[in-house]
Amino acid sequence: MQMLWLVVITILGWVLLNRHRFGAHVYLIGDNINSAELMGVNTGRIRIQVFMLVGVVSAFAGILASFYVAYFWPTLGAGFLLQTLASVFLGGTSVLGGTGTILGTFLGAFIIGAIEAATVAIGLTGFWTNFIYGLIIVLSVIMHMYLRRRGD
Repeated sequence: MQMLWLVVITILGWVLLNRHRFGAHVYLIGDNINSAELMGVNTGRIRIQVFMLVGVVSAFAGILASFYVAYFWPTLGAGFLLQTLASVFLGGTSVLGGTGTILGTFLGAFIIGAIEAATVAIGLTGFWTNFIYGLIIVLSVIMHMYLRRRGD
């Protein structure tokens, strides 16, 4: 069932970011907040709406995770941050903002899931799995910085 929720939220997120004015404003603010303000975008309101949207989706993910284990404890999602960041950065989102797609993050999540399954299958411990995730994050940040400098 979690896979179905992932697909539904991915489609809704794609529609919101690519077919709605709100998504255009989010990308514009992420790319250059000064130009967004000059174009008349209420950046404060959009940023608050983005944080609210992230909070609602995070709460929904927390509810799904607590249903999966049948109970709740305060540190339920503490181990997922590194995997989430690796998925987002592997999917093409820049640390500096302005670039990234829902489809890229969706594919990044599948790749990270495959990497996790592969490391468990070959018998690597949690340290090496976290090392691989950290390496993916560092390499993607270096790649984005190189591509951004090359574009200037």
